[in-house]
Amino acid sequence: MKKINILITHVSYQAAAGSFIKMLRNSEKYNYYIVGTDSLEKGFSSGSMLVDKFYHLDLSTDDLRYIKFIRKICNKEKINVIISAEEEDLKLFKNYNISEALYQYIPELSIFSLFRDKHLANLSLKSKNILIPKYIMDFEDFNKSKSKKFILRERVSCCSRGIKIFTKNEINNNYIFFNDEHITQEFIDGNLYTVDVLCDKNGKVSLIIPRRVISVKDGTVFKCIIEDNDVLVKICKKIYSNYNIPGISNVQFIIKNEHAYFIELNPRAAATLIASSMASTNFIDLYISHFLYNEMLPEYDILMKKVRWNSVISRYYQETIMYRE
Repeated sequence: MKKINILITHVSYQAAAGSFIKMLRNSEKYNYYIVGTDSLEKGFSSGSMLVDKFYHLDLSTDDLRYIKFIRKICNKEKINVIISAEEEDLKLFKNYNISEALYQYIPELSIFSLFRDKHLANLSLKSKNILIPKYIMDFEDFNKSKSKKFILRERVSCCSRGIKIFTKNEINNNYIFFNDEHITQEFIDGNLYTVDVLCDKNGKVSLIIPRRVISVKDGTVFKCIIEDNDVLVKICKKIYSNYNIPGISNVQFIIKNEHAYFIELNPRAAATLIASSMASTNFIDLYISHFLYNEMLPEYDILMKKVRWNSVISRYYQETIMYRE
């Protein structure tokens, strides 16, 4: 088996880092040597104990020092690929061109900017005839709306952060529906889905796996079902035909009355990517084979036939201990 040196940043982000580590350890194709880094000292997160080697990063580090720190680790450990679930990392790596160790086909910075601004993303998707939750711009829209709940979202955010849900009687005359900081939309009370998508170097879709969310804890999906949802697959094909997003990414939707509403697109791997990986093919192995070793990805139909639809995935975390003198 080929040995590949992997660097995972922010290993204290247990949902994502733990998912990556498990996929790497379960590989049947490659022997991964895993290096981790984080601002928390070793032992203060499970991720720091589950990697082969750990580097502590000073909290006060600015962007330039952080990049120098990452480059130093890459050189010392002969890192082949960096994995990160943080969009800020990916943008920095793209901007500073850490080509010696990065998945070299990170989406363009314009893609990150577009989908990080929820308002611009909504407008862009709406122009492609993708459904979005109805906007509430002012009290006139509010009074006309039949919705009982409304959702306030920070315009510039990721990972569904900065969300607040209000009932109709909680909104008073001081409420600002829309400005540069946030947007207000009708709350769609339906089933939440995350769709994991793998694209090749040119942004061509190779695998689309919808997951219906069953339960969430602390913002992380803990239980989901792999669902053969043709509606979401078709919508994702349409979205990815309009935006060049190579690599692993994910899209969120809410479905109500058979209508699928776009919520957000994250041009990075989802924290619960391991669910789709367990029910199909190891996403990390596919990624490494194609992006690092230039192997052709299997045809879309071949990969989709490998998906074990209706699988129910439940997550768990692994406890670790470090004895201190």
